[in-house]
Amino acid sequence: MSYDRLPRFLGPIGAALFTVGWTIGSAVFRVPGQVAAASGSISMSLLLWAAGGVVALCGAFCYAELSVRLPRAGGEYAYIHAAYGPFVAFLMAWSLLLSAPMAVSAVARAFADYFAVIWPLGEMERRLLAAGMIAVLASLAVASTPFSTRVSALAGAGKLLALLALAVTGLLFTNEHAAVIAANTSAVGFGHLAPAFIAIMWAYDGYGAAALLAGEVRDPQRTLPIGLLLGLGFIAAAYIGTNMIYFHVLGFAGVASSETVAAQTLAAAVGPRAAQMIAVLVMASTLGTVAAQSVGQPRYYVAPAEDGLLPQWLGHISPRLRTPANAIVALAGIAMFLVVSGGYSLLIGVYALVAYPFVALALAGAMILRRKLGAPTGFAMPLYPLPLIVYVGGVLAMCAASVADDPKALLYALSAPVTGALVYWLRPPKFRGGDTAG
Repeated sequence: MSYDRLPRFLGPIGAALFTVGWTIGSAVFRVPGQVAAASGSISMSLLLWAAGGVVALCGAFCYAELSVRLPRAGGEYAYIHAAYGPFVAFLMAWSLLLSAPMAVSAVARAFADYFAVIWPLGEMERRLLAAGMIAVLASLAVASTPFSTRVSALAGAGKLLALLALAVTGLLFTNEHAAVIAANTSAVGFGHLAPAFIAIMWAYDGYGAAALLAGEVRDPQRTLPIGLLLGLGFIAAAYIGTNMIYFHVLGFAGVASSETVAAQTLAAAVGPRAAQMIAVLVMASTLGTVAAQSVGQPRYYVAPAEDGLLPQWLGHISPRLRTPANAIVALAGIAMFLVVSGGYSLLIGVYALVAYPFVALALAGAMILRRKLGAPTGFAMPLYPLPLIVYVGGVLAMCAASVADDPKALLYALSAPVTGALVYWLRPPKFRGGDTAG
């Protein structure tokens, strides 16, 4: 079976900006206050953001090695299929079939909420606006993958410029009274740090996005490592630099007590126009993220459909448009249903418990593939296996903290692989794909 049915068009800079466009959503404008309050000091807060970057960097090294070894659509699914075989691969495909749209719906709802800052909207109007946004961006993804990735890349570049403008504004228009507020240096235990680290890891979610398009990049052995690592470098620098500006303008107490830290930072610098300015920034940011998700997330469906693990129609590539139109429509349809029905706040927490263990398992497949196939020749993660240990350890710690914070979420999360196992064993064997390991 051919895994190279989609055109290879993406270069290293495009891959890096696609990663930025996916990853930087609304989190950097919203969660720094939560992180500061949990960490207890400026230094600990910045250390946590840096630690999240280190965990993400270790994951990026793993993604780079695996994506060069297996340059096909589907990202983590492809790695799991090659390392563990079709059963585990189906469990991941089934789980992401149900959970991937949750992230899309949450980001789209953030867009609608910030649009309502400029133009007041009721609850149902916000839901319908978010659904409409998903529909429009999914239509663009169906029409042209290169165009959609350019939209996401342009949004990614715009996000970096917007954060740079925020930094310059903060440096030039400092609120002197807020800036001199002292940091709280009291000791903070792991129980308090765990929610902060969960928020930070969610903010970094998407740094491996380019791996989903591994089957559509030019010269994968060069493009994928550069795109993954360069994109993450932009993201980490933007996050840490933006947090430093927040502290510079508002001081520790001002950041720690804020739920809208970016808006308050701009309000201190330029006055009451800040609310609408930050709304525009977040809207542009979330639009770029959904544009990238509309391109990348459907690849989770295409590869398992090609292997016979999901219905064949999900793997259909439009002969005229050369896009996985059915998979894009399926993802958008589920996401629109979620965002219109509401109540997805719990689902986004469940998404982390469903997706991240499979991601950790997929990247751990690097060890199995090294034993089966030998050391990689295109790109090998440095200091192997240290990056893998750090990343898997970080994911396990985040999942443990999530369960401790909300034990019910574990029950919801387990329902996906459990129902997947039942579906796998009850359906006719003719629908099962072969094992590509080795």
